[in-house]
Amino acid sequence: MKRAREFAYVRRQGSSTIGRHLILSTAPLPQQELAQSSRFGIITTKRVGHAVVRNRLRRHVRELLREQGDALRNPCYVVVVVRQSASGAGYDALRREMKKLIARHEKKEKTC
Repeated sequence: MKRAREFAYVRRQGSSTIGRHLILSTAPLPQQELAQSSRFGIITTKRVGHAVVRNRLRRHVRELLREQGDALRNPCYVVVVVRQSASGAGYDALRREMKKLIARHEKKEKTC
């Protein structure tokens, strides 16, 4: 995802699951896009750290989504917000948290 209106749609229509280092938000795809696979977006603000830290965290989150993104049942918009505490967390901690967030989200949500 790259367009601001897609991120706004997830914010408006979606639901969120909050963790210590990450926030996972999802929203169902609109009818005209149902044939597509899930679309992912990552948000890292300057509060997380300087550019090197933000880029490293984005790479980690991208890899986690490649590994675990299939766990989301139906195609949907997925936005991962990286929180400030993630800058001190290692890759394994982020992996465990992403797995927990997806499991919690799947238990909570039946549509996406």
